[in-house]
Amino acid sequence: MTLLSVRRAVPACIISAAAVAALVAPGAASAGTVGEQCSGASITGKGSSLQKLAQVNVWGPDFNTSANAKACNGTQGSKGVPTVTYTSVGSGAGMEAWGINGHAFEGSNAYVGTDEPPNQLQKEEIESHKIKASTEKTLETIPVLQGSVAIIVRLPKGCSGSSKAYAGRLVFDNVTLQAIWLGEITKWSQITDDGDELIGSACTAAQKESTIVRVVRKDQSGTTSIFKKYLALINGEKDVFGELGWREISEGLPNVEDWPGTVTRPAGTGGGELVKKVAETPSSIGYANLADARSGGQFTGANGGKGFARFWAPIQNNGVEQEEETYADPASNNEAAEAANANCANTEYTNGETAFPPATTLAVWNEVTTKTAEPHYPICGLTYDLGFHEYSKYPGTSLTEATTVNNYLLFELAQFGGQELIKKHDYYPLPSAIQAEAREGSEKTKF
Repeated sequence: MTLLSVRRAVPACIISAAAVAALVAPGAASAGTVGEQCSGASITGKGSSLQKLAQVNVWGPDFNTSANAKACNGTQGSKGVPTVTYTSVGSGAGMEAWGINGHAFEGSNAYVGTDEPPNQLQKEEIESHKIKASTEKTLETIPVLQGSVAIIVRLPKGCSGSSKAYAGRLVFDNVTLQAIWLGEITKWSQITDDGDELIGSACTAAQKESTIVRVVRKDQSGTTSIFKKYLALINGEKDVFGELGWREISEGLPNVEDWPGTVTRPAGTGGGELVKKVAETPSSIGYANLADARSGGQFTGANGGKGFARFWAPIQNNGVEQEEETYADPASNNEAAEAANANCANTEYTNGETAFPPATTLAVWNEVTTKTAEPHYPICGLTYDLGFHEYSKYPGTSLTEATTVNNYLLFELAQFGGQELIKKHDYYPLPSAIQAEAREGSEKTKF
């Protein structure tokens, strides 16, 4: 029952000013309520750097300008214009703001963006911060879009790359990709997929023997989680870090700490910092969300891409060790400078074996991954916004905050709202079935 219906149920002749104030006061609202659309407060969210450009450049501004029925531009609902401010701190730091890894719960943070959906232990840790202890499931893990993880390369000085299928760029089959990140392939001369070779008048034999520098995120990262889960599909059950497999080191603190062999990290946190580090480091390789990889211009257009030392590599998309290998680009327009779509259309998400995802947003989503055989680019992933089924159970929350979270999530997920608006920004809308499930979960984010 909404506040509006509560008011109508009380005879008008006995409503006092004090009673009305009690009804609308955030702390007085009953659990499971949400205010009239656009009547909420301005809110802040933080987390995933993969989501940064979607949140800051598209959804945040458009929430206050779009004519979509789910937006708040001053004409919908109560005609309020609550704003949404998003801070990109990384998926791990975002979830720490809600109390994982022993951190305090920040009630002022209205929602969390993450590409590393909380596992069962992380979910229980977040839910342990309820005002009154209970076993009730209240954390909603809500998918909001798809992104592709580009494998970005800076070749040795004087060298550019070439292959049969993609003139001007190297390609990586899945066996080679795995071997590079295991530290088994250490020289560029060892990469020969589809006629791969380093070329250029200044590209000497010594340059071709340069050691490959693997650049990884400094912080706990959802992009890292997506990438490690993909490597797990290639690797199977084999151990890669002590007695642990890629899947086991994709979450929590191992997400940032555990890599086979010697790796290099940027000075700063976030995907953008990793992109800069690879761009400025000859003979390096890294991984980044497509939107981050393209936004700086180092790997596209006049500074990178076809025929340059800096580019992102097409990846094998028809399984492992095939007689004839095919490759796909992380972007729908290859290495062009203009933003387009992440090449994730028709991606089939699995738990590594069978079609997934979970049946409800109250469940855990941490096993969701893709396949090594996909119709387009294989290293795609979902990114999520976390909200609460009942904000009233958590300290520092309010009805007005929960109302705007509810409104904003429904705007992000509206088929002709946020999902349509995200196209041509190096992301891709959710598959229709997951989109419907996510909208159902968003409807349940209440006070």
